[in-house]
Amino acid sequence: MKPLLLLSCLLLTPVLLQAQAKPLAQDYRIVFHNPDPERYVEGPGLVRLDDGSLVAVVPVVPREEWSKERRATQSVTHILRSSDGGQTWMPASQLPYYSAAPFLHDGTLYLLTNKGGTKVRNDDLLLLKSTDAGKTWSEPVTLFQGHFWNCHTGMVKKADRLYWATDDLALGNKRGPRIIAGDLTGDPMNPKAWRLSEPVPFPGVPEAMTNPQFDKLSSQYLEPNVIEVRGKLRVLMTVKPKRQSTAGLAAVLDFEDRGGPIELRFTQFHPMPGGQLKFCIIWDEQSKMFWATANSVVDGQGAFDWFREGEKRGNVRYASGLGGNDRRFLMLQYSVDGLNWFQAGCVAQAGKISQSFMYARPVIDGDDLAVIARSSIHAPNQHDADHATFHRVKNFRSLALKLTPEPEE
Repeated sequence: MKPLLLLSCLLLTPVLLQAQAKPLAQDYRIVFHNPDPERYVEGPGLVRLDDGSLVAVVPVVPREEWSKERRATQSVTHILRSSDGGQTWMPASQLPYYSAAPFLHDGTLYLLTNKGGTKVRNDDLLLLKSTDAGKTWSEPVTLFQGHFWNCHTGMVKKADRLYWATDDLALGNKRGPRIIAGDLTGDPMNPKAWRLSEPVPFPGVPEAMTNPQFDKLSSQYLEPNVIEVRGKLRVLMTVKPKRQSTAGLAAVLDFEDRGGPIELRFTQFHPMPGGQLKFCIIWDEQSKMFWATANSVVDGQGAFDWFREGEKRGNVRYASGLGGNDRRFLMLQYSVDGLNWFQAGCVAQAGKISQSFMYARPVIDGDDLAVIARSSIHAPNQHDADHATFHRVKNFRSLALKLTPEPEE
């Protein structure tokens, strides 16, 4: 028996050594495929309608080489709908915008959108509505004139008001967030129902938080989420210190709404897994926790030559951060305070540096988490995505530990 047992162990050892953890929702469905190499899929949006169907918002815009001359006239946002839980997607409509973020109010679908700009990448902030699940849309109303942009990040509904945030691109490298507050007690399509805070320019990252090796690279913050933590309204933002050479950092800002002008204030930088790239935070009332999709980095400062080699071949974009722009691992994490995060697992994993699952938007769908991602499957590089993909994380709440303490006796 002993020789036979030893032989069995030897035969099983290679299998055990090769065993790997599996992502939670690697088996994706294609929401949209863009085969045009001169355009790419931007940050998508997702919303669940009252009847249980899902509506996806997929902007497709000119790549950087042609963006300045084409973005104002050739940017298209595709609206798609799924009535079978994301298994199949049917086109509903198209709109001539560079980016769009949907939200639902009293059964009506609304869309905050940006025009493609000429002198600056994006222009005015517009609002449209649809009463037939995205098949047809109202004429747009201009909420604010200027140069704004954001993809579908976290929003908060509180006391009949909607809070979101956008980047003000007019500030250039110091682009800063601005709070958008909408009064939902009347007609949201009335521009007078909306207020916009003053921007908070990027304060800069302290030198001690970055590696001097990357001093010549620029830093910025962008893509704000709005969350509510026990009655307190906060903004969490992506931070790219020295072109993402320091990963896992977010900016925290705070504001109050007393009915007048909204004052947004920078509070601090704080660790955030995946904070170097767009992340999206939503609140789940059932678990009483925040859930976020974000991208984890494997080699943030170029200990390996993966990014250098990819850049030489022309199939990696923005590699100057040497690894911090890794977009392969789309992660799911949870938190009770919006600052300290526990990992629930990897939603999806791309194989090559030139591939990605990124810029995700999660939506609660019963016991599951429905996720749309901007994905480079067969794209020119990891940034200029050719797909929007759909992922379903089943029974997502079961992935979380109990974070609240037991009462003291």
